[in-house]
Amino acid sequence: MVSAYGCVALCYCAFFAMPVSPAEPQDAFSFSIEESVYSSFPHIRETVYTNGKAFVGVATIRTISAPNAVFSAAFDRLDGYAEDYARDQYGIEIDVVAESNEKDYSFSGHRAVRYIYGVWKEVTVGYPPFETKLDVKMAEMGAIAWFCNVDFESVVLFYVTPAYFVDEPELDVLAVQTMELVAAVACH
Repeated sequence: MVSAYGCVALCYCAFFAMPVSPAEPQDAFSFSIEESVYSSFPHIRETVYTNGKAFVGVATIRTISAPNAVFSAAFDRLDGYAEDYARDQYGIEIDVVAESNEKDYSFSGHRAVRYIYGVWKEVTVGYPPFETKLDVKMAEMGAIAWFCNVDFESVVLFYVTPAYFVDEPELDVLAVQTMELVAAVACH
């Protein structure tokens, strides 16, 4: 009986330690790519794409089937990366505000959860004494998580994309490329 339980425990350990096939987009445009293995048990592979004011972080995690609403340490870790990146690119004094969430979001042929946050900053417009303070949405930060039905893998994706284009039309192009990169991420 002990050897049977030992074999089952060994099979579970082997399953969770087995490397994952990272979820990735078909085209990374002109993004810089950094890949790393965050954890060996369970196996978690992270890929971070950056390009100026844009950020996409993808974690592929070896998991058993679980409800999409279950969050993991990888979700929290990528959330920290995305917020830190937004603060570096858009200023320390930004506010990250939850704007929407969907529990049954269709993404890449799967059912996912999706959260969208606004990255807001107070901007002063005009010259003294006729200056006005406005809250401007500088960027959008999103989180998408889903379970891949292939090879027992879950994917957590975070992105930060510019949302304010005044005086910088190239940011509009970057925003489109970032959302195309996000939309192209697939399990395999």
